[in-house]
Amino acid sequence: MTSTLSPAQAPSAERDALITGDAVLLDLRTASFATRMLSAVIDGVIQLVLLVGGSIAMAWTAEWADLDDGLVVAGVLVASVTAYVGYPVLCELLLRGRSVGRLVMGTRVVRDDGGPVHVRQSLLRAVMAMLEIWSTSGAIALTCSVIDRKSRRVGDLLAGTMVVQERMRDLTPQRAAVPEALQDWVRGADVGRLPLTLMQDIRSFLPRAGTINPESRRQLSRDLLRRTLPHVAPAPPPGTDPEQFLTAVLAERSRRDESRLRRAQERQQELSAEVRTVPFSA
Repeated sequence: MTSTLSPAQAPSAERDALITGDAVLLDLRTASFATRMLSAVIDGVIQLVLLVGGSIAMAWTAEWADLDDGLVVAGVLVASVTAYVGYPVLCELLLRGRSVGRLVMGTRVVRDDGGPVHVRQSLLRAVMAMLEIWSTSGAIALTCSVIDRKSRRVGDLLAGTMVVQERMRDLTPQRAAVPEALQDWVRGADVGRLPLTLMQDIRSFLPRAGTINPESRRQLSRDLLRRTLPHVAPAPPPGTDPEQFLTAVLAERSRRDESRLRRAQERQQELSAEVRTVPFSA
């Protein structure tokens, strides 16, 4: 598969990144819809158990103590509020944005800037869940999560929150090798201006390229190519394969970063050795 390279204006990927108020880019990945759905099912089962258990306990108490019907209705209402609102709010506050389902799936609720959620945000999410999840069997939440780039439901959009993936597979890193045809070009190329989000996308694409549908693979490689070209100079030779170009850029950037870090560590060790010598050691 070959494609002639030509510079093109690429769409910006930074709009999907998490950036704090101090302009710090956070390396957090939003949870997928499937992951969120599984955690919601786990939490939903727990909420139903709380609701049914509370209602049964209230009915047994009413029969045993001969309570007034108004007290019974109030008790069932308290059980409902505890299950639908109390459980998610308390979990997010006590477990720092997690719930039982999120603990199992390795996800967490955070603010849009990556900070911990507040009480009002958790309360708003729980109240909206009663409408978009329980009242409509999840239809509204499903539609919104599929449309939104970060898989947020209506409650997340109103509260300014999102669900991020905390626990991921520990993949053994593999060093990319520069293709032989591009070794001469990449030695003199400027590849140090690539944004962090773009580097992450390239690292995510190359290891799994062989498992992707061929047409999707071509589209992804060309999209990454268009996003990378404005940050690389000079342009690679005409007719360069997009995946070979991305591999060369990633390998050379990694090599230079490692060399720079190694020099910094060696310099730090030299300075530490000088500080420990006489007369400083005295």
